[in-house]
Amino acid sequence: MSVVAFESWIRPSLRGLRPYAPPARGAGSELQLDLNEAGPLVPPQWLERAVARMTPDLARRYPDASSLEATLAGRLGVSPDRVVVTNGGDDAIDRICRICLEPGDEVILPSPSFEMFARSIAMAGGACVRVPWPDSRFPVRQVLGAVGPRTRLIVVVSPNNPTGAVITAEQLRQVSAAAPGRLIAVDQAYTAFADRDLTPVALSLPNAVVVRSFSKDHGLAGLRVGYAAGSAGTVMAIRAAGGPFPCSWFSLMAAEAALSMPPSVLAERVARVRRERAAIEALLRERGIEPVPSQGNFVFARFPEAAAVHADLGRRGVRVKRFADPNLADAIRIGLPGDAAAFDRLVAALAAALTAARAAAGIAATDAGVTP
Repeated sequence: MSVVAFESWIRPSLRGLRPYAPPARGAGSELQLDLNEAGPLVPPQWLERAVARMTPDLARRYPDASSLEATLAGRLGVSPDRVVVTNGGDDAIDRICRICLEPGDEVILPSPSFEMFARSIAMAGGACVRVPWPDSRFPVRQVLGAVGPRTRLIVVVSPNNPTGAVITAEQLRQVSAAAPGRLIAVDQAYTAFADRDLTPVALSLPNAVVVRSFSKDHGLAGLRVGYAAGSAGTVMAIRAAGGPFPCSWFSLMAAEAALSMPPSVLAERVARVRRERAAIEALLRERGIEPVPSQGNFVFARFPEAAAVHADLGRRGVRVKRFADPNLADAIRIGLPGDAAAFDRLVAALAAALTAARAAAGIAATDAGVTP
């Protein structure tokens, strides 16, 4: 990104903040697993239902999310005033930070974490208090030890992005009880792939708000539909903190169509990704690499040859995630495609890249077949 001079009217604390730069889209033949769009494509007939409902009259009218909010509320077992639809999960995160933070307020952020939290915290004038969360164990004692007089928000991303680690229900209750008067933002974007959905637990807590999305398990990342659920008062503030029409009619209709899919369709999508996850973790362990046990639709691992493996995979047309954070220089995150042919391609490329990198480092490799 080119260097630019910031105008004097831009807030000084934001002059060093750069726009989020997603990876450039490559050729159609590339296997793009670096943005966690992994998972099978949504069955086309469900999108066709949304297309069929679009009319010229709807196109000229502002969209109304109340029907989708009522459907979601029914599934969550709460009243509709406790759910607000947003422009993807990112919009919900941004609104939550803006309703909580005054300049100088603090947010406890177990890290590494989803990078949009740090961006939204900065935009609201808050300060991140980072607590290390490097492995599968949620650092509940360290999080509670970091709570101070300026703490306004505690972030829990579970399953965590980028590691796939999770908080337990008891730990979430413990954080809530020990931090009254602070909001607990529970990002559940990947919960469909986890062993347990903590959404009901979070919704039972007086100071928690859940963020969820249609981007992952429902395969609608391109349509930008998310939502937040919490107490009626918190949701009212979140609703007021953003624009009144965050999603288009088509996005809303596609989300409702996705919710109408038989449970077996979603269950098979999730099961396929879980099988792939276990297989990739096994492949890495067979090569002497210990990934963080993941409950997301990706696998995260740290090892000395990570940069070389990332580059080799790129040359083979397989994109996985490396991080700008220097603390994650030895890490890669491997998205899971949820497709048999794509998975076979990923396994072959990853095995070859690991063999080449380890050979260059003088480390013997063990080849093994992998079947999801």
